[in-house]
Amino acid sequence: RTIPDKSTDALYANWRKLIPTLVDPQLKYHARTLGQALEITHDVISACATLSCARNSTSILCLFFDSKY
Repeated sequence: RTIPDKSTDALYANWRKLIPTLVDPQLKYHARTLGQALEITHDVISACATLSCARNSTSILCLFFDSKY
């Protein structure tokens, strides 16, 4: 087994600090959206207000979990 270095320890510490801050917003989101239809989104999402912006494309895979209690 490889012993973690300082950058690995720092990354781990950052995740340990971040994850607890995500729990409450996730629970609120889950309670608010449970049983609701998903929002309809456009195929292209852009923050560019003019046609002069440099074009960039990123593919994102989203996983949606159905909950049944």
